[in-house]
Amino acid sequence: MTTTPIQDHPREVFRPGKPSLGWSQFALDRHLDPETQRRWLGSPEALLDLVAAHWTERQPGKGRADRSQVVVVPVPAEGFVGSTVAIDERTPLRAEWHQRAEGEECVLRVRAGGEAEPARFAQIVLYSAETLLENGGRRSTEADWEVVALLAGGRPDEPMDPVTMARNFLERPGGTFAPYTAEAFAEAIWYWARHAVRDGSS
Repeated sequence: MTTTPIQDHPREVFRPGKPSLGWSQFALDRHLDPETQRRWLGSPEALLDLVAAHWTERQPGKGRADRSQVVVVPVPAEGFVGSTVAIDERTPLRAEWHQRAEGEECVLRVRAGGEAEPARFAQIVLYSAETLLENGGRRSTEADWEVVALLAGGRPDEPMDPVTMARNFLERPGGTFAPYTAEAFAEAIWYWARHAVRDGSS
């Protein structure tokens, strides 16, 4: 397996006869910064190698019927840092007006003080090149698939953030449509009513 830089970042891993993998700039900005909490401690290339090694284990992304547009690749949790805090009435909380990326709408976010749950499970979310271009989106590389998010936490089935789900479902700027069920929305809302992202993370 060879690694070819497009620029300093992002990078792509090309595998003969198989899909090529790359990092979206969105994911690079969110998950490699040492100031963030949910992150990968290794190099961009090492994570792509890890994804490639587990590519056959990929599953359809949340709300997706097949593996043609969005996939989730389970990988070993070693090297990942999580950001999810289980909250209760004693947990210090802080609300902020947050813009995830340039061109996206600002939304309310609640951050929690305290320790994040250890990363016992990790998954990598990748979008196909075609899916990245939906709703005015853009690609960061020439790869067939780009990493868009790292999921790492205490449980393997942590629901997606409901605001992110709504952005996708409504095809707001930065979202790609997925037909989530009412049950999926309800589960996500209930889970994130009892959890929050650690304060100071991306």
